[in-house]
Amino acid sequence: MKDTGRIEFFKGLYGDYQISDDDVVKILELGEWKGFTRKNLLGRLLKYRRWYEIKEILTPELLEEALSDDVLRTLFPRSLAQKYDYVRKILYQ
Repeated sequence: MKDTGRIEFFKGLYGDYQISDDDVVKILELGEWKGFTRKNLLGRLLKYRRWYEIKEILTPELLEEALSDDVLRTLFPRSLAQKYDYVRKILYQ
């Protein structure tokens, strides 16, 4: 993944941290890098971005992972997790 626009999109989720382009790529590819996890990255994505942006930026595989129980459990408020659980049911059942 070397799409600069996507990398900047994900870096924006960590505005409170110094994170490089390579760090973002490694988090997405390896699942964990320097204490950052893909699960946390996807949870932040669901919390702070609009649905149409999420659909546009994520691959089908990452979208399915973002809507997994493991990621949805990290969301607060609980109503946000319920919203995305409903989206998952519509998309995958």
